Amino acid sequence: MAELLRLENVWAGYGDATILEDISLSLNAGESLALLGRNGMGKTTLLATLMGATRMRKGRIVYEGRDIAQVPSHKRAHAGLGWVPQEREVFRSLTVEENLQVIARPGDWTLDRVYDMFPRLRERRANLGSQLSGGEQQMLAMGRALMLNPRLLLLDEPLEGLAPLIAQELLHIIDRMVAEGSMAVILVEQHARQILPITRQALILERGRIVYQGASAELLDNPRALDRWLGVVSSDAQTAEAPEPDGQPARIPAIEMIREEHRALAAVLQCLTHLIDEIEAGRLEPDFKLLASLIEYISEMPDKIHHPKEDQIFARLRQYTSEVDAHLDQLEAEHAVATKATASMDRALVHYVQAGAEGFGVFRDAVRAYIADEWVHLGKEERYILPAARRLLSAEDWRVINQDFARNGDPWKGEHNQYAELFKRIANLAPAPLGLGTAPAGDA
Repeated sequence: MAELLRLENVWAGYGDATILEDISLSLNAGESLALLGRNGMGKTTLLATLMGATRMRKGRIVYEGRDIAQVPSHKRAHAGLGWVPQEREVFRSLTVEENLQVIARPGDWTLDRVYDMFPRLRERRANLGSQLSGGEQQMLAMGRALMLNPRLLLLDEPLEGLAPLIAQELLHIIDRMVAEGSMAVILVEQHARQILPITRQALILERGRIVYQGASAELLDNPRALDRWLGVVSSDAQTAEAPEPDGQPARIPAIEMIREEHRALAAVLQCLTHLIDEIEAGRLEPDFKLLASLIEYISEMPDKIHHPKEDQIFARLRQYTSEVDAHLDQLEAEHAVATKATASMDRALVHYVQAGAEGFGVFRDAVRAYIADEWVHLGKEERYILPAARRLLSAEDWRVINQDFARNGDPWKGEHNQYAELFKRIANLAPAPLGLGTAPAGDA
């Protein structure tokens, strides 16, 4: 395949600040590149530089054989660069169809083809941009970029803030687009293990410089490199037991426990989302016992088990660095208001039980508001806090924290463990994939 894009020794940033240093890369037509790195390492700046939204200090950006370093952003879009920014930036006062048509250019990507790729957008074609969920807005942002009929599509963290089921759906769509090979794709994402299998090449940025450039498959098979540059804990047993060169253990039980608790809460959130959607669509009758159990888990587990464990890590992080203070402030504030949010769901459920179908709307809105906030909350912990803790806390810190976590015990095991019993009750009542229940809701 012919070369589509080449960067030669690019230095760029904003104002007087230089973010990217000596960036060189090449991308062929129809190729795919995973652009990886921790938060703040220059990934978004690189995409913005490709679109002409930063100040280039030196270097060349060669697109289709032409240096476009001085070409305005709108002309780069006309030349075939499509950008889906992290903020999505859909036109909130326009309908879905108007969002798609307003920037359409001639080519293979037509309105019908975009609707075929994103059937949900066809269903909501008359809805305003402000009336869409986060996942639907992301699909609209991608569909709008495709309507430009780009030769190179730039995707900036398309999975951020999305519920796992929606993220998986979107990932499948991206995989299909990459597999078609009709356009080149540069995909920025924090979740390395999700995007490396669907891209051919990978590049890792560390403080604005390239520290890895090679095949995605090779990086995926190199857990030490993933852990070193991205904070991705390996699931490989042998690697997990090996110490890092700086003495930091690759396997940290405390982090594994926190991630297990995150996964359990995520499963409960997904189950609750599924039940609400199915009840609203008229496919399920409400099972109030199951709904109450799910909300009880959400109310009890984070505040009494999960947050006290995190507090140890949060406090130590504040001792060592201020780089994540803003995120810690947000998380701790969210911990403080979580009790009110879960109490609101409790009251809404009581109202739903008493009022019957007429009370569903209040309950649905309370649940969806909580779930949306909780996905953002979990994302901050996974994206910013755990990688920073893994990188900055000493081996001795982790030894003490691991001992404390071990003394607290596993919340899902043990005789007479109220949380283990609660989770078992949920699993027996809930439909697959979380639970075992097969009886129609309401009969359990």
